Amino acid sequence: MCYAFPAIIHRIEAYLVASEASTRLGLDVRTDLALEAVTKDSDNSGDHQEVERINFRSGMGNNYERLEFLGDCFLKMATSISVFTQNPNDNEFDFHVKRMLLLCNQNLFNVAQGWKIHKYIRSQAFTR
Repeated sequence: MCYAFPAIIHRIEAYLVASEASTRLGLDVRTDLALEAVTKDSDNSGDHQEVERINFRSGMGNNYERLEFLGDCFLKMATSISVFTQNPNDNEFDFHVKRMLLLCNQNLFNVAQGWKIHKYIRSQAFTR
């Protein structure tokens, strides 16, 4: 039992960090989903098959990629609705350009840095 204690403490800490992140962002989500959303298990997970992953860290649990897919879809939909309702007389090209400017990676990166989201990302598995 005493050998498992450090791993248990590490997992509890990860849950607390994820809970703090969701609280800071004003989100009311289950703690296990919050932890999944801030977990990165390799440098290129999802880009390649299991055997080609770079710096894969086993034991991290579920990573963010499943939630990233849903989040991307929601973000695009919400941004599209917002651009359309704020500028109802624009044409399709203007809608597209305004949405792409809002969703460009540099803009999203700047927002994430402003919220200091990088502090909550869990990328290190437990090691003795």
